[in-house]
Amino acid sequence: MKTTTTFIERTDSTWEPWCVYWSPSTGDLLVAMYNYRTMTGKVTRYNQSGQLTQTIQYNNTGRGLYSDPLYITENKNGDVVVSDSESRAVVVTERGGRHRFSYTGPPSGSRIWPRGICTDALSHILVCDRYTKTVQMINKDGRFLSHLLTEPQEMGDPCSLSYDVNTHRLWVGSGSRDNNKVCVYRYITRQDALTDEHRPRPDEDAMSSSAPAV
Repeated sequence: MKTTTTFIERTDSTWEPWCVYWSPSTGDLLVAMYNYRTMTGKVTRYNQSGQLTQTIQYNNTGRGLYSDPLYITENKNGDVVVSDSESRAVVVTERGGRHRFSYTGPPSGSRIWPRGICTDALSHILVCDRYTKTVQMINKDGRFLSHLLTEPQEMGDPCSLSYDVNTHRLWVGSGSRDNNKVCVYRYITRQDALTDEHRPRPDEDAMSSSAPAV
């Protein structure tokens, strides 16, 4: 904690690092970047030596994938999962960079304003929605499964997420200025994770809460 090491040096000042994710499966560092001049984004991959090995920026038609990539994570199958605030979508690409899908909201037709994002032991994608102030669960192929966290509960405005693969608990941080809580939830048991038998039903409020940490 006393020494600072520069791991990646920026060569283009127009691109700013927006968010990062370290991949436990490959050891790579995924960095979502934002260009304030073009108002576009990209995802860059660096190996453990800090060398740039991949850039994900366009779909197969040459259209930009990202506008404002605020949060980034990786799924168990290697998919790169990005929460894009400006385009109001969860953008998912294969490890190789091919665009798989963009999730824009549940079948009810309501849009999503995505923020914090993570994946769980069953390859579900969990994302905070600023519009509804809920946490939505979708499967690895982009199909809506359920709302995990709905009002009124401890979290008035869920903003950030982290899933603990060891305890199978979900850590949720609040984005509300008058609520500085971090709450911990469990909705998957260790047995669920081992057998992969957990199948949430649409719109099922499946979460149980432990004591919130402040």
